Amino acid sequence: MLVDRGKAAVRTLEALGVDVTVAPCHESGRAPLSQGMIATARENAARVADSLDPYLDSGRDVVVVEPSDLAAFRREYERLLDGKRASRLAENSYEVVEYVYGLLENGGDADVLAAGGDVAYHSHCQQRTLDVDQYTEAVFERLGYDVVTSDVECCGMAGSFGYKSEYYELSVDVGETLAGQFEDAGVEGRELVASGASCHEQLASLLPPENRHPVELIAPE
Repeated sequence: MLVDRGKAAVRTLEALGVDVTVAPCHESGRAPLSQGMIATARENAARVADSLDPYLDSGRDVVVVEPSDLAAFRREYERLLDGKRASRLAENSYEVVEYVYGLLENGGDADVLAAGGDVAYHSHCQQRTLDVDQYTEAVFERLGYDVVTSDVECCGMAGSFGYKSEYYELSVDVGETLAGQFEDAGVEGRELVASGASCHEQLASLLPPENRHPVELIAPE
């Protein structure tokens, strides 16, 4: 569940000494933007910026769990918000495990996190586009996980694409390539992990094991 990922993110960051405040939750606008609903996306972006500006004013970083939201902050918002406002948000926003990586690199105690185990990991396409998927793999390695990573670029969902009935068969065809790769690599006995919400749903429909977000795996109890 999405709420479990959020709770795991808070536990993880707090265990590493971060003072966490949960900001008001608003739709980032990326979903309507992908459907050409520019005005709605702009309204969503402004609502998000309004809620986050006070935290940025006080010097806080913005940490997100969903890679699509990070992509919106770092790329799409420059076309939806005032330039300076968009730049500040982009420069101070991080994907949650990217942020964990930075904390560990700067002296954070890795021993407070859950370590070890066998993992099959699929990164979100937006993570790869932003080149932040490497940080999740690095954190797994540092914590002693044995990781099999996918090299399939997309799970087949492509945001809202895979939810449309007319594209269902194509979405499943693409997803089966990913599922087949994990099955060939011996996914049985490994923890199935994916970074994106839509990736979770696709994998859940194609592979028997339940799957979790990376931050749920490394979060302390």
